[in-house]
Amino acid sequence: MILNILEKNFLYNNNQTEIEDIIEKINSELSSQNLYFSHLVVDGEEIHIDHENYLFDHIKEINNIEVMVKTIEEFTGSLLVSLNTYTHRAIPSIEQLVKNFYQAETDENWLMLNQLLEGIDWIYQTIKAIDQTLYKIASWDEFIKGNATFEVELPNLLEAIENKDIILIADIIQYEILPLFKVIYNETEKIFNEQK
Repeated sequence: MILNILEKNFLYNNNQTEIEDIIEKINSELSSQNLYFSHLVVDGEEIHIDHENYLFDHIKEINNIEVMVKTIEEFTGSLLVSLNTYTHRAIPSIEQLVKNFYQAETDENWLMLNQLLEGIDWIYQTIKAIDQTLYKIASWDEFIKGNATFEVELPNLLEAIENKDIILIADIIQYEILPLFKVIYNETEKIFNEQK
């Protein structure tokens, strides 16, 4: 099978022992060019998630793996778009979750809370990923402050969850978490408007 990265071709055998070498080759080629991995195109099919497992599952039949890359600007831009889209969609749901917790404790509230926790983790990791690029974005300090607040408030929220204190859960979400989602949404909007 052929691995194509930045118009360079590398030949590998179609067996699972080669997958680790393929991943290492992708990482070394991209780091030397200061580029970021986007996705794979395997025999014409775009693979955006779970790349390594896909390779393991299909290794015997793969003919061609093409590595799609992004520049630092494209990488950062796509993450900012994702942050903007996610926070915009999440804000009304979070507001509803707060109202729900103030009214009653239901299984649906706990499910929504679990989704919120996953979302907070995703936002936190995304901001860290952008920060590691060292690509300077206007008002980036607001994002860093947001992550610092998540670091402080998440343990408080987890303690309230452990104690099943639904009023404290609602208070933390309303007064600490929801404002951060709004800041992230507003700051990404500002960045997009400045780029127009």
